[in-house]
Amino acid sequence: MILIPMQHDHAGDAELLGDLRAGPFRVTHKHYTHDFAQGYHEHDAGSIDFVLEGGGRGVYAGREIESCAGMVEFFREEIRHKFVGGGGGIRTMHVLLPGDMLRDEEGLRDIALETLTHTRAQGIALSLLAELHDPDESSALQAESLIHELIDEVTRAAARPRARAGWIGAVRDVLHEVHDRPVTLAELAEHAGVHRAHLARVFKSKMGVSVGAYHRAVRAQLAAQRLARSGVSIARVAHETGFADQAHLTRVFRKRYGITPSAYRQRLRRR
Repeated sequence: MILIPMQHDHAGDAELLGDLRAGPFRVTHKHYTHDFAQGYHEHDAGSIDFVLEGGGRGVYAGREIESCAGMVEFFREEIRHKFVGGGGGIRTMHVLLPGDMLRDEEGLRDIALETLTHTRAQGIALSLLAELHDPDESSALQAESLIHELIDEVTRAAARPRARAGWIGAVRDVLHEVHDRPVTLAELAEHAGVHRAHLARVFKSKMGVSVGAYHRAVRAQLAAQRLARSGVSIARVAHETGFADQAHLTRVFRKRYGITPSAYRQRLRRR
């Protein structure tokens, strides 16, 4: 959701909470009021956006997108779009990417929209947010490095096989649906109609990770979403996403995102 204020067709206000220049990039942290809305328009720059609180709905190149806390999304330049904030407003970190750079980067030329899920993107974005709000003499250099890491995540996500059809898609659906209890390879193989060994080999080949690692990543991602969008206790989030207890969730979360669940929630909600 590219929400840089326009000179036309918008209502509501945007408050600038942070601003950092990092090489050719600009990082901003903004809060938009509940009545913020934009009509159709385009931008000269692309954007990687990290939603910190709230949400809203937009239409980008004819595709409807709902943005909510915890999401990291890439939008290239010159995409015709509009956006309407949700009832509670929206707070977002934007990384503005020069249009000429996007057109010159071979790996980015053909990417219009990308949602970064099951990646390191959230952890990188949180580190970038920390540089934005606690800057020192090295922050611009560190921020620029982190932005290039985010760009790499965009290209990797776009290049990853979209294994949605056939039995791999069926297995993925089960892994996304079953997050509050253990799931066995035998159960997945029976659901897919293939042998367990074949399932394990082909899934890792197509998806880049093992079935078990993918399932753990799904549960960690779901935990991150619930931490961002609700005020329930971390222990309850751990229980609802299939972790043994809060300590187990904390170990997995720190390994995946480089931050504890409590620190993740605090950074998302800091002003």
